[in-house]
Amino acid sequence: MKLNEHEKIIIVHFGELWLRGQNRNVYIKKLASNMREILYGEDIRIDRLYDRFLIRLGRDADLESIKKKLGYVFGISNFEIAYITKPEIKAICSLGEEMLEGLDGKIVKISSHRTYKELPFDSIEIMDKLATAAKKMGLSLSNKGFDVELRINVTKDAAFCSCEKTSAPGGLPVGSSGKGVVLLSGGIDSPVAAWYAMKRGVEPIYVHIHGYSSTDEALKSKIPEITKILDRYSPGSKTYYLPSHIFQLGAIKAGRYELILLKAFMLMIAEKIAEKEGAVMIFTGESLGQVASQTPSNLAAEQNGVEMPVLRPLIGFDKQEIIKMAKQIGTYELSILPYKDVCSINSKNPKTYTDIGRMKLLKKETKLKSIVSRTLKSGYISE
Repeated sequence: MKLNEHEKIIIVHFGELWLRGQNRNVYIKKLASNMREILYGEDIRIDRLYDRFLIRLGRDADLESIKKKLGYVFGISNFEIAYITKPEIKAICSLGEEMLEGLDGKIVKISSHRTYKELPFDSIEIMDKLATAAKKMGLSLSNKGFDVELRINVTKDAAFCSCEKTSAPGGLPVGSSGKGVVLLSGGIDSPVAAWYAMKRGVEPIYVHIHGYSSTDEALKSKIPEITKILDRYSPGSKTYYLPSHIFQLGAIKAGRYELILLKAFMLMIAEKIAEKEGAVMIFTGESLGQVASQTPSNLAAEQNGVEMPVLRPLIGFDKQEIIKMAKQIGTYELSILPYKDVCSINSKNPKTYTDIGRMKLLKKETKLKSIVSRTLKSGYISE
């Protein structure tokens, strides 16, 4: 790989992936594939260099667009805008001094790391020389409370100088943990749960149970807009839209158990779709005790009979923590818009305790398996 003197590049670090065992390269290759997909259309080239990726910028590269998109790539811990020079102390200090000259009035921290130990100089020597140059320029130096950090990283083939570092979401590359079905409502919680599922490498398949009279109405709702935002992190997701009216007609006599039965119905739907899609997990946006249907007994009752793991990434979150993440992800403003959510149009004052025996009886009385089967036949898939 030929590196050009003073070439401007983006260095991508993948932190957690480097700690993986013998399957490390499987994760790293998946990350590379995901980056190429999310950065499709940008004038770049991605190269691997030891424990990082180098994004080489073409003549028409849009740096701000690339930086924004990298912020959506799970598996990246952080990335830097850097310049390349030779792994020679004179060249490194010359480039470092050029970068220091642009930091007038800033408090600066200088750090250096030499990954190739056979070079005839060490990190301390680099820092000492650049610190001397910085003081001559009138710059203030500090390892705490600094405005800018000048980072020098020296490898066998090149040295990299950077003053701009951006955090990324971390986690595992989407798809590296297989597929998972996400029950997506029109509320605040489930998009955040989807985000956390993706962060641990899950490729999401969304299932939305709607209260509209037709699929066309559901497709004109805010749900496609929410999935569009989530698609920034996992492009090309699939969404199943299924009507709730078949369930509502069948469960009309469930009384105060109707909402708990609805949750059981949703999980049964999700499991059937997961089996069809080759998914191995179901995700919900439930948080323990947040509402009546999310008490310990109700959570246990609703998933009784569902053999697939039901995972709840937000189980220990309070509402303010969830809202904070929804704002960070970008789904909050859509989630708070008025919406005919099926969970809100069912029985008021729902039971806070449901034993499994009662749930089994309710499923039998309402012929819930038949309702699930008929609902699946009425569904629509959006890709």
